[in-house]
Amino acid sequence: QFFGKQLWAARMGGRNTPASTQKELEMDTVSAADSGVHVPAQESEDCSAGERPPEQRTVDDIINEVGFGSYQQLLMFLCGAGWAADIMDLQAGSFLLPAIKKEWNESNERLGLTASMTFLGMLAGSIFWGILSDRIGRRPVFMMTMLVAGCCGMLAATSANIEALVAWRFSQGFGLGGNLAVDFSLFMEFVPTANRGPLTVLMTIFATFGSLTAAGLAWSLIDSAGWRIFLVLCSAPGVLIAVGRMSMLESPHYLANAGRREECLKVLQKVAAHNGVELSISHAGQIKSSGSTTRLGLAALLWGMVSKAQLRWTLIGACIHWFFLSFGFYGFSVWAPSYFEARGFEPQRKYAALFTSTACQLPGTLLAAYLVERVGRVPLLVGFAISCCLNVSGVALSTTQTSMVGFFVVLNFSTAALWAVTYTYTPEIFPTKVRTTAMGACACMARVAGILVSIVGGLLLSTSVELSMGAYAVAYGICALTILALGVDMTGVPLSHLDMAPDDHAALTHDDQLSRP
Repeated sequence: QFFGKQLWAARMGGRNTPASTQKELEMDTVSAADSGVHVPAQESEDCSAGERPPEQRTVDDIINEVGFGSYQQLLMFLCGAGWAADIMDLQAGSFLLPAIKKEWNESNERLGLTASMTFLGMLAGSIFWGILSDRIGRRPVFMMTMLVAGCCGMLAATSANIEALVAWRFSQGFGLGGNLAVDFSLFMEFVPTANRGPLTVLMTIFATFGSLTAAGLAWSLIDSAGWRIFLVLCSAPGVLIAVGRMSMLESPHYLANAGRREECLKVLQKVAAHNGVELSISHAGQIKSSGSTTRLGLAALLWGMVSKAQLRWTLIGACIHWFFLSFGFYGFSVWAPSYFEARGFEPQRKYAALFTSTACQLPGTLLAAYLVERVGRVPLLVGFAISCCLNVSGVALSTTQTSMVGFFVVLNFSTAALWAVTYTYTPEIFPTKVRTTAMGACACMARVAGILVSIVGGLLLSTSVELSMGAYAVAYGICALTILALGVDMTGVPLSHLDMAPDDHAALTHDDQLSRP
C-alpha cells in the first residue's frame, strides 16, 4: 500500500526543512536569522549571514533539467555491453556442453555441474557486489565486475579437465554476478524520469546482441576451431569493457543519500557539461539529501530491508518473480540445444534454429520499450509471462520440427520483452540506500533457479522432454500471478520519492500525490 501510492512530481523548493527531518539527518545546525528555523551547517556555508538558505531540489529534478545526452548514451553503451557479456557467458555455457561431452566423454550430470558452478559464482557475486555497491558506491563495483569476469572467462579456455573448467567458470560467474545487481541501478539513477522506462528497456537489447554473437560464434567456430577459441572470444570483451568503465562517474542519487552533496553537485555539473547544458543550481546546499544520510553498517542495511513491512513484502514478491522467471528462462537457455537434438535436429539446422529464434528477441525488446510508459509495467509483465507460458506449452506439444521452431521463436520474442520490463521494474521499486542490495537479492534468487535448473533440467530431460517443458510453463504462470499480487507500478514516478522522509511525504498537497494500482 505504501508503494502503491507513490508521490509524483513534488516541488520541494520554497519550503523550509521540517525540524523532524533535520533530526533524522543527524547533522549540526546553525540559526538562520530571518527564517526562524534551523538549517544544516552545510547549507549555511552556501549562504551569507542573514540570507535565506537556497531553494532545495531533488536529484531527479536536476537530472530532468540535464536531460538525456551524450554522457547517458556512453553509460548506456557500457552498461549494455556488460549485460551482453553476461548473456554471452550463459549462452556460451550451453553451447559448450555438447562439445565437452564429446571431447571428455562426460555424463549429463557432470556437465550439469559445470553450469551449476557458474550460477553458484553468480549467486555469490550478486550478493557480494550488490551489498558492496550500497556501502562504498556504484562506480568501483561497476569497474571491477567486468574485469574479474573477463579475465577468468579467458583462463577457463586453458582447462585440461572438467574440475579446472568448473573452478574458472565459478570465478567468472562471481564477476558477472555484479552486473545484474549494479548496472541497471546505476544507469537509471542518471536518467530523467520520463525516459527511465523506455531507455532501461532498450538497454536490454544488448542481451540480444550478446545472444546472437554467442550463437554466431558457436555456429562458425565450435565444430571447426574448437570450443577453447570460442570461449576466449566470448570472454575477451569483458576486459575492454572494464577499461571503458573507468571513465564513468559515481551515481548522484547515491552521493545525495550519503550526504555527499558537494560531490553530487560536481557529478551533476560534469554530466551537464558533457551534455552541453548549464545547470540552474550552483551550491551544494540546493541539493536535497533525502532521508537519513547516516552510512549504514552491513547489519543495519540488511535489517532495514526486512524490518519494514512494506519493503519486506516487496522484496519477497520480487524475489519470487525472479526465481520462477529465471527457472523458466534458464531451462531453455541451458538445455535448448539438447532439446533440439532430442527432437532429431541435425547440428547445422539446430544452430540455425537457435540463431533465428534468438534474433526474434530484438523486436520483442523494441515492443516492450514502446509500451512500457504507455501501458505500464504491471500489465506488460503479466501479459508477456502468460505468452511465455503458452508458447513453452506449444513447444512441448509440437509434433513437427517446423511447429517447434515457430513456438520457440514466439517464446524468445516474449521472453526478451518480459526480461526487459523486469529489469526496469525491479530497481525502481526500492529506495536508493538498498537498491543494489535488493537487486543483488533478486539476482541471487535468479542464480539459485539457474543452479537448480541446470541439475534438475538434465534429470527431467532424461525422463521426458514434455515433462521438462511443462515445469517451465508452470514457472512462467507463477510469474504472472506474483506480479498481480504485488500490484506495484512505478511508471512515471521519480526515484527520489522513495527516498523522501515521512515528513516530506506528509507536507505534500493532495494534487502532488499519484495513486497506483
